[in-house]
Amino acid sequence: MSPVIYPLSSSTIPRAGVIEVPCYRAQSFNGKTAMLCPEGVVVPFDFSSMTDRDFELATSERGEEWTIQGLIAVDVDWLIGVMEVTANGPVQKTLGAEIAEVWYYISPMNTAPTVVGERYVVLGLYR
Repeated sequence: MSPVIYPLSSSTIPRAGVIEVPCYRAQSFNGKTAMLCPEGVVVPFDFSSMTDRDFELATSERGEEWTIQGLIAVDVDWLIGVMEVTANGPVQKTLGAEIAEVWYYISPMNTAPTVVGERYVVLGLYR
């Protein structure tokens, strides 16, 4: 059974429209990778909330030719905490998540992260 994510590719990201994105919570975090599991709830994400820069980042290749594979949402307070952990220290770490034994680079869809559903931020999953 494949993980429940909102599937997406760089060629299928619309400029407008509202979708329902599944929410995830962390089971563990080792300072670089979070083990995530679904919460069983969804939140709305409006693609029109993305700026031109957000859209450009989401549709381009990242780093080592990673492209967007899907979307999930996570708790905003948790995300802020783990982003601080990965940004601090002598070497900045890439923030990743493992979902159903698949590793993804994760990044907020909005460069100024937008809270949806009162406490979630929508993330792009890149591989």
